[in-house]
Amino acid sequence: MKYFVSASLVAILMVLFAFTQDSWSQVQGIDGTWYLGEKPVSVEIYDKGWRFSVTDADGNKSHGKAFNEEVIYLPSENISGQLEVDSTIIHWSDGTYWSRESFPGDLPTNLPE
Repeated sequence: MKYFVSASLVAILMVLFAFTQDSWSQVQGIDGTWYLGEKPVSVEIYDKGWRFSVTDADGNKSHGKAFNEEVIYLPSENISGQLEVDSTIIHWSDGTYWSRESFPGDLPTNLPE
């Protein structure tokens, strides 16, 4: 009986772990180069798309998580990002933007009105 309970608990945890990863694996298309103004930022997706790493122009690396296909989170900065305009812009909760194309100033030119 003790073995059955332990095996059942392990099986349930494995299913929940797999479900959690799959339910967060919806963010796609954010890998590659983004720009904060004219500064490049590199994003690499891993763990089936539910986590990613960010490397800035100075080589600093941080890791983030995807809540769903439109919302991502960078714990090291304590900011969340909303993907907009067919995943060509990320609007961060701190008021900054990342765009697929470099842009002078504070805002990308292809922001929705």
